[in-house]
Amino acid sequence: HIFTLSQLLERAREYKLPLCIAFVDYEKAFDSVEFNAILKALAEQGINTQYISLLKEANTGCTTDITLLETPLHIPIEKGVKQGDTISPKLFTACLEMVMNKINWRSGVNINGERLSHLRFADDIVLIAETTNQLQSMLRRLDKKSSQVGLKMNRCKTKYMRSDVLRKARITVTGEDIEEVEQYIYLGQEVNMRQDLNGELSRRIRAGWCVFNSIKDVLKGKIDKTTRKNIFNSAVLPAMLYGSETWALTKREEQRLLVVERAMERATLGISLLDRIPNHQRTQRCERHCRGKQT
Repeated sequence: HIFTLSQLLERAREYKLPLCIAFVDYEKAFDSVEFNAILKALAEQGINTQYISLLKEANTGCTTDITLLETPLHIPIEKGVKQGDTISPKLFTACLEMVMNKINWRSGVNINGERLSHLRFADDIVLIAETTNQLQSMLRRLDKKSSQVGLKMNRCKTKYMRSDVLRKARITVTGEDIEEVEQYIYLGQEVNMRQDLNGELSRRIRAGWCVFNSIKDVLKGKIDKTTRKNIFNSAVLPAMLYGSETWALTKREEQRLLVVERAMERATLGISLLDRIPNHQRTQRCERHCRGKQT
């Protein structure tokens, strides 16, 4: 989804296409969805009735117990799915699928004759339109259908952005304004209409340093080079290079990553710039190749 959205934003910017995107957020999505709606969704999607009955039994009559001022309280749980249960995301997705299927997605952008109107990853939803009027209509239809299964759209956290070829417009849902933003964190990656990677690179570099600082004592410890390399590659690099498959780096941006990686190598080896050790020698001592350049 990150790649799809990135490609969409890139084409809109390159060809100056009208594009309007909304990032939908639900209030306590997993806790508020009606379980009867989930059972109905499973039935509509052809799930075996025995499995549906089993799920109904497992989720009926559930309570949570707390003690308030030495007084025990038994609170019935009447909606939502169990937090931490491996099947909960699938149940929620099944219910959301039913909601989406009941909406007539007439809008969206035309891609090779097909209409792309939305992207979904669990409760992270992106609505895609060519005009602000279309986007507002899509938001209102989604809000109406979602409320029927217990889901309430969070007006404060739901945002939208538009390309420069579209005029600024007011988008409202049930009388409340939806805020327009320049950038948004979607599935852990910052996206913006300009396709400017500076903000995302700064976030990734901070994340890389955060992980590195949490394990630097281990990296500087008396462990063999292979183990040190494996720890670095499995812990630091994923944090620093998350979503890098969707990046189109310039030479300057590539250099930013290389500088950070070299600084981490020096910190691991306990050397400084004043030691004037050539890059290739330092990398050999770390027994690893520079991954930033590969990215």
